[in-house]
Amino acid sequence: MRGKILFFSSLAVLLGLGALCGYIFCVRTDFDGAGLESLIPAYLALLIVSVPFSDFVHEGAHLIVGLCANMGIKPDRYRIFRTSSVNVCPKGVKHMRLRMILTASAGVAINLACAAIGIISILVPQVPATLCVLLPYSAYLFLLNAVPAELSGGKNDGMIVWELLTLSDSAKVMLVILRIQGSIRSGIKLEEIPEAMLFEVPQLPEDDINFIILTQLRYEYYLAVGNDSEAYKYFMRYKDLIKYLPSEYKKSADKT
Repeated sequence: MRGKILFFSSLAVLLGLGALCGYIFCVRTDFDGAGLESLIPAYLALLIVSVPFSDFVHEGAHLIVGLCANMGIKPDRYRIFRTSSVNVCPKGVKHMRLRMILTASAGVAINLACAAIGIISILVPQVPATLCVLLPYSAYLFLLNAVPAELSGGKNDGMIVWELLTLSDSAKVMLVILRIQGSIRSGIKLEEIPEAMLFEVPQLPEDDINFIILTQLRYEYYLAVGNDSEAYKYFMRYKDLIKYLPSEYKKSADKT
């Protein structure tokens, strides 16, 4: 319910700012004395272009910061009017919490910067009014990702950062998963990971995404060490948990 409220609230902000910026654009923009019949289509065209642009810079910020933080980041899902996502597969285990916080918050930060440019273009007459087209969708994405919530596509950036800052049980499990992945990318084989690392973690609800990923990792671990009975147990457990995954994740899970 909270995710739906956040989505529709953000959408209302988008529509309101879209109307405000349209007014500012038409009042302050002068294309060789063009009238409203030309200015309105021009504004709408720029506004439409700003949508994929804002999404692109959001995911690009995740990508650039993730690469700098050695998080092995790559694009996963790209969706307009919903949260897109990226996958991480870090290298190494040092400063994992800080690296993940920086990577997760990068998209929110760049959307806030774009929204700020749009606000400045409204308030400062010397700044071209055309830049106000950055405000509506950038503000929408900022709210949709900054306010901690679980949306239809999973936890948003704000929720991930909040859980990492407060070190929730889910975040603790996520950090264990990331450290295992980081160890493997650094050259350690999965079967060389201490078994206790997979089990000495907080207990999570079975519908928590990190619990589901951990269950899959346990299956892969026992498969690697040759314990077929335990591998089968966790494989069947993982298949039972797939029903809790967002639809986008299920597509890849069904291939497992």
